[in-house]
Amino acid sequence: MNPKQTIPLIATIAPVAPAIAPFIPALLVGGAIFLVLNFIFSDDEKENKPETLETYAENQRKETQAAQKIPAKPPITSVRSTPKPFIPPVSAAPVPNIPVTQAPPQPVKKKLVTREDLATVFQRGAMTRTAAVAALKKIGFGKTAAYAALTPDGKFSAWLQFAPDGIITWTE
Repeated sequence: MNPKQTIPLIATIAPVAPAIAPFIPALLVGGAIFLVLNFIFSDDEKENKPETLETYAENQRKETQAAQKIPAKPPITSVRSTPKPFIPPVSAAPVPNIPVTQAPPQPVKKKLVTREDLATVFQRGAMTRTAAVAALKKIGFGKTAAYAALTPDGKFSAWLQFAPDGIITWTE
C-alpha cells in the first residue's frame, strides 16, 4: 500500500480495536475447539468426493434393495475372451515349388528435366504450361518435376519466355 493510505486505514481500525480485543481470544479458542470436535466426530468412511452418476445409481439401487429385502445381485464381471488363433486350411494337394525367374525390381532413379528435354518439347512450337507439362509427362517425367522446370524463375527461365496470356516459348 501507499504510505499515504496506511495512516487513514490505521486510524479507522484504531477506535474499533478496543471493542473487539476481549473477543479475540474467545474466537480463537472456540475455533480450535470446533476443529478438534469436527476431527473427532467426523465420518472417516465418507470422503469428500463428488458423487458421480454411477455411484448415485449404485447408492439408489442399494437403498431400494434394502427397502424391498431383495438379495443383492452379484457384481457383473466382464470376461474377456481371447481370440482364436488363425489356422490356415490344409489343402489336399501339395503346393509345387516354382522357382522365381524374375529379377528384383531396380530402384527408381529420380529423373531430372534437362535443357535438351525442354528443347525437344518446344520444337513443336509455343504452348501453354499445361500442354508443356503433358508433353513432359509423355516423355517420362513426373508432374511435379515438369511444373518445376516450367516456372518463370526456375532453372530454365533463361531459355523460356512467358507471355501474359500464358503461352510459353523456347528461345536459344
